[in-house]
Amino acid sequence: MTTTMLSTLEQVSLQQALICNKHQISDTVNINSPPTSRQLAYSDIAVMLYHFSLPEIAWPSFLKTAIARATDECQWLTKELIKCQQAYTAKPSDALSIEQGAFLCGIFSEELAYIEHLLATEQ
Repeated sequence: MTTTMLSTLEQVSLQQALICNKHQISDTVNINSPPTSRQLAYSDIAVMLYHFSLPEIAWPSFLKTAIARATDECQWLTKELIKCQQAYTAKPSDALSIEQGAFLCGIFSEELAYIEHLLATEQ
């Protein structure tokens, strides 16, 4: 594990999400106890957000999937994602998706940094 503010279970959860999304080559994850469903939800959304930086991901699609993933696990995050979706639906623009993406990158900054580190060490 790398130096990070993420707990070991959060790191494991991110590794599992990367493996499931075929971003990480190594499929060996050492854990003593499994991550919580909330940690897994956060990890899935962080990996989706990382993946959004790739041009083939549409912002409305990301929001829809992220909302579905967060719904049962984190009420405040679900509300924020719904606000983003409503604003984008009302007036879609590249500028708004960039602004909302920056907001979410702030929320998931530790997770995204950890993903970057993992993927950099695999190459």
